[in-house]
Amino acid sequence: MIPDAIEVLTLAQLSRGQEWRIQLCHDHPAHLLIWITRGQGLLQLDGQRRGLGTHNAVFVPAHALFSIDIGRQGIGHAVVIPEGTPLRLPQMPRHLRIRDVQVQTELTGLVEAAQREQQAKRSLSHDAIEGYAALMSVWLRRQIMQDEHIPPRRNAGARLSARFCQMVSDRFATGA
Repeated sequence: MIPDAIEVLTLAQLSRGQEWRIQLCHDHPAHLLIWITRGQGLLQLDGQRRGLGTHNAVFVPAHALFSIDIGRQGIGHAVVIPEGTPLRLPQMPRHLRIRDVQVQTELTGLVEAAQREQQAKRSLSHDAIEGYAALMSVWLRRQIMQDEHIPPRRNAGARLSARFCQMVSDRFATGA
């Protein structure tokens, strides 16, 4: 792969075969769009612990603290989008439960098409994967705009927890 290229990985590939790599809270240097297609588990995102299940989309901006645990039976993909990529992506972490079958099929098709491009290693596959990632970005922003995905107003505890997680992510490596 080209350095700083968009990649489509299974969750097993993202964890590099060691589940603790995604089950423990950490940040990632790239943006992640995680699409769960089977299983259920727990997600720690933006300072909140939530249930996670089939047909859940999770967007994790670069350097946001998160963990995900869907167990051994869970299946999903992660689209790894390097920071600085000229895609319009949300600025805050999002967890979306997708109930509409047509919308589920749309994202699954985009992820699988990008994965096929990546595996085929044909000429200009990098450009094709970028195109699919742009379509996934549009899909994600359309879903976020839906009334059902507008997050509820956070209470003081949730805001404090989110701010703390952001500070940990920002300052951990420097020791500040």
